[in-house]
Amino acid sequence: MSIKDEIRKIAELQELDTEIYVLQKDKDTKCPLELERMKAEFECKKQALLSIEEKIKQLQLKKKEKEVDLAAKEENLRKSQGHLYQLKTNKDYQAKLNEIGAIKADISVVEEDILKIFDDIESATASRNAEKETLNKEEGKYKEQEMAILNKVKDAEIKINSLLDKRKILAKEVDKNIISRYEQLLKTRQGLAITPVMGGNCGACHMLLNHQKINEIKMYERLVFCESCVRILYISDDIKL
Repeated sequence: MSIKDEIRKIAELQELDTEIYVLQKDKDTKCPLELERMKAEFECKKQALLSIEEKIKQLQLKKKEKEVDLAAKEENLRKSQGHLYQLKTNKDYQAKLNEIGAIKADISVVEEDILKIFDDIESATASRNAEKETLNKEEGKYKEQEMAILNKVKDAEIKINSLLDKRKILAKEVDKNIISRYEQLLKTRQGLAITPVMGGNCGACHMLLNHQKINEIKMYERLVFCESCVRILYISDDIKL
């Protein structure tokens, strides 16, 4: 087989390998990263709901504490009012009235605090319910997107295996030394080992090729490499795939 024919074969291989490279990158990198991003976003939304629920819990505890405080003050008020009519002097009676007034004022403040907490609980509960509804919708969307990505991974695996079968057959038709050099470049050059000349430049790194280099390529007596990126070069019009 002539060098031109060998180049044609590895150019065909490159088409397969490029498709395999893209599919493999999607399967091994892009899809897992997308799943991680989606999961992180969903977990963040779940955490927002948990934060609201924790806020409600703390408000309920605070309300309970205030209610206990209120009950103690009301009991203290009843006792003070009970003592009121046992007093003998106006001075003691007035002092007790002042004490009762202070207790009532404290009770009023605590009652206002309880009402404020109750409003806060209602508001937080409404937020929690809305967040739950939103989260349920988001969970459905998340699961659909997750399944779509997992199916994409499965499809990529099937396509890769099919392409690898074709590649195996085609690779056997290439000279061992050439296929060895090609595959070495494939590993070290991010999946691109051979590239056509485009407008007098290397199609991969875009280095300008001199006339001597282009003439060497057109002679097809040996493999010609780009002096910059070391990829195999060929002329598209000469190599009909």
